[in-house]
Amino acid sequence: MNSDRDRASTPFTVEMYFRWSDQDPNGHINNARAVTQMEEARVRATRTWLGPGIYADSSRVVRALNAVFDKELVYGPVTGRVWVSRIGRTSYTVSHELLQDGEVRAYGDAVIVVLDPESRRPAPLTGSIRAALEQARLNDER
Repeated sequence: MNSDRDRASTPFTVEMYFRWSDQDPNGHINNARAVTQMEEARVRATRTWLGPGIYADSSRVVRALNAVFDKELVYGPVTGRVWVSRIGRTSYTVSHELLQDGEVRAYGDAVIVVLDPESRRPAPLTGSIRAALEQARLNDER
């Protein structure tokens, strides 16, 4: 197991944009569109952490998704921050934040389960996946 010194010291960060059509009739970003931006940030982070082909012998699915909206998100730029907050035997949790004007407006967590490609049942994380995720793990202080 890696020590705390080997873990990421900051979350993966990506600059993204909400589209004009992401707004709802209330004039703010629709919550479902915000969750889509969390997903986009998570996918970009995962590709960076794990690299191409690391899931060649397995697949993964979202088992659970939680989102909290503390303040309205509006049309324009948004910063996504993503990190691994928990690593289990067959799953891991990815935490997300969406920021505008330097403040967290929404946050959430996704539990990702690794599946055996043939049985479609949960499968243990491989050593290479676990090591890569450990590098992206932060203590979740929310």
